[in-house]
Amino acid sequence: MEKIQVFLDYANINESAKKFGYEINYDMLLNGQLASLDEGRVLTGAFAYVSRDPRSEFANDKIIDELWNSGFFVNSKVCQISGLTYRCNFYVEIAMDIIKIAINNKPDIIVLVSSDRDFIPVIRELRTMGIRVEIASFKDEVSRDLKQVSSGFIALDEYFIEVEADEVKNDEIATNDDSSDDKENIDSNLNK
Repeated sequence: MEKIQVFLDYANINESAKKFGYEINYDMLLNGQLASLDEGRVLTGAFAYVSRDPRSEFANDKIIDELWNSGFFVNSKVCQISGLTYRCNFYVEIAMDIIKIAINNKPDIIVLVSSDRDFIPVIRELRTMGIRVEIASFKDEVSRDLKQVSSGFIALDEYFIEVEADEVKNDEIATNDDSSDDKENIDSNLNK
């Protein structure tokens, strides 16, 4: 079994998901896609980094609870106002946590859920330590050089297509079950 650690850059991935019209189920993503036992992986840790809008500090409480319940250890911080928006750079915290985990826990694989090229130096360092680094992101959001420096790429687009197809199939089954129940009810009423 390969030990896997997951690091989620929430703001980065959530922004990309919104851009493509996706809503991410983080429990399914973490436990179904990224740390699949079918692939001989065992999840030994998952960390999420969530920014807080200084104008509404508790607006992300629901997503933070969802991430905790999904199995992530959540790090959050209140950001700095910058013009009409806010900025919250988690790069240093994420990079330091990744290196600490790499040294102390020695995972076989680190999955970085982000499309941010600022992580390229960290990825290079991890690879020299013999750790496989996989990037999980949307195809159109990740840069070519980030893909090249990583050990592998997990296309979240394909994950959502699979999930959507499964949901459609489940809806069709439920609809067919409902219509067969209706048919049975009609048949039984006709026989009365």
